[in-house]
Amino acid sequence: MEITVIGAGPAGLLASQYLTKGGYKVKIIEEHSSIGNPVSCSGLIGRDFFDHFKEFDFKDSIKNRIDGAKVFLGNESFELKRKGVSFVVDRASFDKSLSRGLEVSLSERFDSFDRTKNNIIIKTNKRKFGTDLLIGADGPSSRVRSQEFQFNIKHYKGYQIRTKANLDLDNFVEVHIKKPFFTWVIPEGDGIFRIGTVSENPKQSLEMFLKEKGIKGKTIEAQAGVIPIGKGDIYRDRVFLLGDAACQVKPLSGGGVYYGALASEALANSIIHGKYNDYPLMCKELFGKEISRGLLFRKTYENLTDKELGSIFDFIKSKKQILAQHGSFDEHSKTILSLLKDPKVFAFLPIFLKAYLRNF
Repeated sequence: MEITVIGAGPAGLLASQYLTKGGYKVKIIEEHSSIGNPVSCSGLIGRDFFDHFKEFDFKDSIKNRIDGAKVFLGNESFELKRKGVSFVVDRASFDKSLSRGLEVSLSERFDSFDRTKNNIIIKTNKRKFGTDLLIGADGPSSRVRSQEFQFNIKHYKGYQIRTKANLDLDNFVEVHIKKPFFTWVIPEGDGIFRIGTVSENPKQSLEMFLKEKGIKGKTIEAQAGVIPIGKGDIYRDRVFLLGDAACQVKPLSGGGVYYGALASEALANSIIHGKYNDYPLMCKELFGKEISRGLLFRKTYENLTDKELGSIFDFIKSKKQILAQHGSFDEHSKTILSLLKDPKVFAFLPIFLKAYLRNF
C-alpha cells in the first residue's frame, strides 16, 4: 500500500515515521525548499511532548529549558514556577530530526486530488500520480482541507522576532495578556529572545509593545504565521487531515505540536490496523474535550471587557499556588476547571455568561 503525505511539518513527519516502520511506502510532498523553514511558531514545546515521544532524539534542537512564567495584565503581574515545564527548540533542527530516514520531495506544491474506485490521483506542480491513501498535513491554509472538508474555522495572524536584547529572563517566559491571545517573550539563550504577538496587525502591535516596554535590540530574524482555531471532520473516504490542517491546536494558546503529534500516532495506528474510521474517534478521546472546552473559553475570553478581564486576572493571581501545582502546559481546560472548584468563582458566572452571549 502506498501513502502520500502532504506537508513535512512535525505531524506529517511523525505519521510518516510510524507508517514507514509499519512497512508502508510513504511519499512526502513539501512545498518549501527545506524542512523546518520558514519558521511560523514560537518554538516553545511542553515537557509532555518529550516525555511521550522518547523514541526520537531531539537533544540537538533544544536551545533552553523553561522553569516558569511571569504573567502580566497591564502593570499587574504574578509568577508561576515549575522546573522544566517546557523547552525552547530550534524548529528547523527539530523538524529535521523527525525527517531522518524519510524521503521528502521538496519544492513540490500539492494542487488537488481526485478519487477513483481503486486509488486517489494526486496532482502537484511537478507531476500526477496515484496513491492508496492521502494525508493532508499541509498546515493552517490546507489545500487538502479546502477541496472537500467542512470546517468551522477562524485564522489568527501571528508575528515574532528573534532579537538580541538586554533582558533579565534566563529561564522564565513572559506572557502579557492582550486579546485575542497574548504577547510573549521567550528566552532562547545567549541573550537572544523570541518576542511575538497575535492580532489583526501583529507586526504593528509588536512594534508598539517593544516601544512601550523600552525593549531595544537588533532583530536577527522576523517570522510570521497563521493559527487555525476551530474544528470539523478529519477523515473522509481514504483522505485524512492532520495537525494544523485538522485544527489540532490548543484554542487558548495556539500551540499545535503536541496535539498534532498525538494525532499522528493515532492516525498511524488506525491505518496499520485497517480501521480508518477509528482515527477521528481516537483524536476525540485524546484531546477532543480539550479543544471543545478551549473553543468555549476562547469565545468567552475574546468578549470580556477590560474591567471584567481585570477582575478575573485579580482572582487568578490570588490562586497562583493552585496554578503552579495543578496547571498544565497542554491541557488548559483542566487548569481552568481546577480554579472553578473555588466557591468564589461563582461570583464570576454572570460575567462569563454575559461575555459568552455577546456573540449572539
